[in-house]
Amino acid sequence: MPRIAIVVAAFLCACLTSAYAAGTDRIDLKLDTSEAEAALTIIDKNAAHQQITDDDWKRLFTSEPYTRLKKREASFRRDFTDDQFKKFVLSDSLASARSDFHKTLAEWKKANLTAVAAHPLAYLPAEAKIRAKVYPVIKPRTNSFVFEATTDPAIFLYLDPAIPQPQFENTVAHELHHIGLSSLSAAYEEKIKILSPEAHKVAHWMGAFGEGMAMLAAAGSPDVSPVADFPQSDQSCWQQDTKIADTELDQINQFFLDIVHGDYKNLEAADHEAYTFFGYRGPWYVVGYKMATTIERQFGRATLVETLKDPRAFMLKYNQAASAINTRDGDKLAMFSPEILEAVGVKPENPSAGKGE
Repeated sequence: MPRIAIVVAAFLCACLTSAYAAGTDRIDLKLDTSEAEAALTIIDKNAAHQQITDDDWKRLFTSEPYTRLKKREASFRRDFTDDQFKKFVLSDSLASARSDFHKTLAEWKKANLTAVAAHPLAYLPAEAKIRAKVYPVIKPRTNSFVFEATTDPAIFLYLDPAIPQPQFENTVAHELHHIGLSSLSAAYEEKIKILSPEAHKVAHWMGAFGEGMAMLAAAGSPDVSPVADFPQSDQSCWQQDTKIADTELDQINQFFLDIVHGDYKNLEAADHEAYTFFGYRGPWYVVGYKMATTIERQFGRATLVETLKDPRAFMLKYNQAASAINTRDGDKLAMFSPEILEAVGVKPENPSAGKGE
């Protein structure tokens, strides 16, 4: 079995072991290594100056992970053609990095991924499920991500020789939490479908705070830095970003108010602005993480997890937590406008509810 298949198989076994240990059937991961195996075959042949056949390319281009990767890139309107991918696979950089790939795979094999699955499960409501196809892939972009989370969930994991084992585990946990949250999205959509187009748009984008929630889930505790397993440069950036969390919360607050007030003639323009809040750990991450950790510290994890069923409840509970802290400690934590909550059908009553838990 190719080493990449062994690594991901170990990952799946570990996750399934965790599920059984918890006495649940909440995890169902299906492995598909076909793209990675096909790409590695071609890379190995190229490095060894062996003939690469049409069947080799067909095996790569017809693999499910590859076809879905093309679909994903097309959804972002990015150029992604078979000819472009051929040049990438045959590049000198991949050929020269073969030993690094093998070393990375050997390191990932040693990962204690049984614990990885436990982190997102601990931050998900009991009815949430983590069901997905797992695609280990070699591709031009070095990111890992979730695709079609509500229809046919897939986790794309890029095999990056620069990523050590702990960082890999954190990335997997982060993506698994997204899958778990997405399993609840249909019920949430049913709740908000009666809202006006503007209010519905706000309620929809409230779900983007899940990026920060996933960071907390991957870390496993608000007392553990969410970037502890990442390079020092990432840690320094995160420390700087958290210093402006209140400013970024105000930015998102104004964004929501602009939608509610009808300032966007075309709601697609609002989507365009919302996407700019992602970036590399942008406001959705920074503010979402602050909200989640504030709620957990003030009211406890069980209360936090309960809010994840409805992003509106997540925002309301954050306001309540921030209000309680501001009153008790004299802090000035930024809060969201009650007008936003009212617009999406939530009455922001008793802002200090739950104080003292």
